Amino acid sequence: MAPRRILATLVCLAAALTAACGYRTGLSPALPDGRTAASIGVEIFGNETLLPNIEQPLHAATSESARRFLDLELLSPRRADLVLTGSIKDFQRREGARTPDNLFVETRDVLLIEATLVDRARGVTLGSTRVETVVGSAIDVPGREPVQRERGLKVAADQIVLSLLADLEYRASAAPQD
Repeated sequence: MAPRRILATLVCLAAALTAACGYRTGLSPALPDGRTAASIGVEIFGNETLLPNIEQPLHAATSESARRFLDLELLSPRRADLVLTGSIKDFQRREGARTPDNLFVETRDVLLIEATLVDRARGVTLGSTRVETVVGSAIDVPGREPVQRERGLKVAADQIVLSLLADLEYRASAAPQD
C-alpha cells in the first residue's frame, strides 16, 4: 500500500509543479484588446461547390481539431468568445497518377477552403486563412475515395485551426516593436 501512496504523491507533486511553471495543454490566446478567450464556436462552413454535403464532415473535422489543439471550451457560435467561420470555395476532381501504359490508377480531389476567426463580442476579424488540400485515391478499391476525402478534410481542419489560433497566440505573445 505504501508504494501506491508514494506514487500518488509523486503524481500530485508533478501536476502541481507543471501547473506552477505555466504549462498548458493547448492554445488559448489573449485577444488584441487584452481579454482572454475562454471558448470557441465553429460554424458550419458555406459550400460554394457542386459537391453536396461536404460541409458536414468539414464541420466535424474542424470541431475535433479545436478540441484537440485548443485550451478553449467548444460552444455554440452564438455563445462563444471566438467564432471560426468560412466557406468551401472550390472542389475539383483531377486525374492522378498513371501507369507507364498511360492508364489511370489514381484520382485526385482538390479542395479550396477559406476560413476566418472572429471576436464575436466586438465583431472584429482576428485572422483569415486559405487552405488547399489535395487527396489522392487509388481507383483499384471501390469506396476508398470518400475515406481519403475525409482524411484530407481532417488535415485541412488542422491547418485552419492551427494557422488561425497559433497566429493569434504569436501576435499576443510577441513583444511590441519600438
